[in-house]
Amino acid sequence: MKTSSWDEFREFLKHDDWEEDRATGHDFFEKTLPDGEILRTHASHSGSKTMSPGRFKAILSDQLRLSEAEFWDVLRTRTPAPRPSPAPEPAPASLPLWLALALEREVGLTREQIDGLDADEARRRLDEARSRPRE
Repeated sequence: MKTSSWDEFREFLKHDDWEEDRATGHDFFEKTLPDGEILRTHASHSGSKTMSPGRFKAILSDQLRLSEAEFWDVLRTRTPAPRPSPAPEPAPASLPLWLALALEREVGLTREQIDGLDADEARRRLDEARSRPRE
C-alpha cells in the first residue's frame, strides 16, 4: 500500500473541499457531506514525512470515509471525491391492506385510485360507503 505524505494529505483536503476548523500543533479540518454528516480530521505539520500504512488506512476509513483509490483519484483529478447522495425520501406510508381491499370491494375504487389516497381520505370514503343504505 502506498501511503500519503502529510503534504499530499493537505493537498487532498484542499481538492476535496475540506474547511480548516482550527490550528494548534496540528491543523483540524471538517467536511459536511450531502446527508448532513460532518467528517473531521487533522493534519500534521510533518510535510514530506509519510504516514505509516496502518495510520493511513485508519484515516481513510474512519475520518475520510473513502477508499485508497478514491483518495488518490482526488489528488490526480484535483476534484472532490464523489460522495453518496442524500438518502432518498421515504416512500409515503401505504394504506393498511384491509383498508385497501375494502375500498376496492365495497367502494369500487381501482388500485390506482386507492394509491392516490391518504389514510384520512381513504377512511372517509369507506365510512361514507358503509353509511349508505343497502339496496
